Amino acid sequence: THTLTMKFIQDDIHIVKDLEIPTDDPQYVLDLIESRGWGMSTLIVDNSDIFPTNITAATDDIRHVNLMPVYGLNVKSMLKHETLVLTESAVDQITKKIIFALNRTDVEDRKRLNSQGPTEQKLKLEQHRPLV
Repeated sequence: THTLTMKFIQDDIHIVKDLEIPTDDPQYVLDLIESRGWGMSTLIVDNSDIFPTNITAATDDIRHVNLMPVYGLNVKSMLKHETLVLTESAVDQITKKIIFALNRTDVEDRKRLNSQGPTEQKLKLEQHRPLV
């Protein structure tokens, strides 16, 4: 969450509705990046690991633009790229993961699992915190 916060403060996170573009021409993506003021190294993240054909073909030969599914998003990738472009569905998925992590109450059980080995356990979540 710290990396996402810093990217947000630096105005290096941008949200798009989806990744549908009208052409598979790489120049279209380069012009889009320039016109929107995105950094030259851009990481584009979507909820699915199957990206639209045009965006995949257009970014295939651009070395400084990468596509990544949200489940592969990590700190190193976010730091490596100047700009992070997230689809709305990727933002929703990241939000759900952060809320889940903040509401976990089985931290002590997880610590014990890591130090003593596996035992049967149930996942516990706080029931009184509303999901946003």
